[in-house]
Amino acid sequence: MRTTLDPTLDVVFKSLFGDERNRPLLISLLNAILRPKVPIQSVTVLHPEPSRNAIDDKGIVLDLRLLLVNGEQVDIEMQSQARPALRPRALYYWARMYGDQLGRGDGYEDLRRCVVVMITNFKELEGDQFHSLFRVQEVHGQRELTDHLELHLVELPKLGEAIRKKEEPELVGWAKFLTATTDEELTALAMKDPVLQQAKDALDRLSADPAARVYAQQREMALISYRLDLGAAHRQGLEEGEARGRAAAILALLAARQVAVSEEQHTRIVGCRDLALLDRWLIRAVTANDASEL
Repeated sequence: MRTTLDPTLDVVFKSLFGDERNRPLLISLLNAILRPKVPIQSVTVLHPEPSRNAIDDKGIVLDLRLLLVNGEQVDIEMQSQARPALRPRALYYWARMYGDQLGRGDGYEDLRRCVVVMITNFKELEGDQFHSLFRVQEVHGQRELTDHLELHLVELPKLGEAIRKKEEPELVGWAKFLTATTDEELTALAMKDPVLQQAKDALDRLSADPAARVYAQQREMALISYRLDLGAAHRQGLEEGEARGRAAAILALLAARQVAVSEEQHTRIVGCRDLALLDRWLIRAVTANDASEL
């Protein structure tokens, strides 16, 4: 059993890695994901603390926006559950960062590379690639157009494959930390890696904060509500689609049998959402000589 807060919950992830005291942990995670030619030594976190409104907003995404010393920016977020249009949103985040760099009078030569990192606790892409990297390249020769756009996707459910292939040990270590399900797992990881020992200590400290536990609980409830809302909307969409299909079938059958349908009757059939009633109308449409017999 794990008694500490779950770092795959976005509000916990942001609180943990956005804390000024935990800057070395954030830098270690960034170096493990980005693997820059020159290791990142320092980083500035923009808007590190999640607002109370953000915690209660079930649809909002809690991300960390970072500024590196060379002027490059990185947006990193943890996603504990699938959301619609994840990939277009990643591009939008990049475009927003990239465009925000220029002010009045600035030239395009002032633009710096921007990177988006998404860590998901669900499978987003086909295949078993644990860490996917996307850049802008020419289709035929694979020549890179620019290094200014870079998207990383780390899919935690695919961790086992990365372990099997012995890929990216530093990132695998962080993924094990994020996905550990028991205190014993965390302790074992901490004993093998001093950085993860610091991460465990920081998570213990955060978990001991009553306010942080309340925020995490509120965030979990908001995300559960979000999932329920999505499920209800999906069911409603399916039911409306079935109703429209039945109504179309009734009207087509009546038309094929040359049974006249008034404008009022047409509106009533098309607007009906009672599937049981539509089924009765569909059966009657087989033999009805007048639409009023439905």
